[in-house]
Amino acid sequence: MSVSEEVYRGAGDQPGDEIADPLIGSAAAALARGRQEMDACAHPRTRVEVTGLYQPGLRLGHLVRGVDPVAGPWTGRVTGISVSVQGPKIVARLQIDRPLSEDAP
Repeated sequence: MSVSEEVYRGAGDQPGDEIADPLIGSAAAALARGRQEMDACAHPRTRVEVTGLYQPGLRLGHLVRGVDPVAGPWTGRVTGISVSVQGPKIVARLQIDRPLSEDAP
């Protein structure tokens, strides 16, 4: 079974990229994937790279909080993790996507 999902952006007048995934086999799964894609693209985002001590249990997709000295606290989603050993320390470098404005969900 193949399900095709059309995505529209903005006020419904801007067509988005078609979602094609061979693992989507039902209309319910296609709608859930479409909602996820629209949520991910709903607000402008910026990518931030943060380096710090490794925290066990940190995974892709987790939400993390940071503090910008000028703009204050922010929340973002982990999109990349790289881990290295520097002497006795285990260091993690995180790529985080966060909304440009904290007012955005």
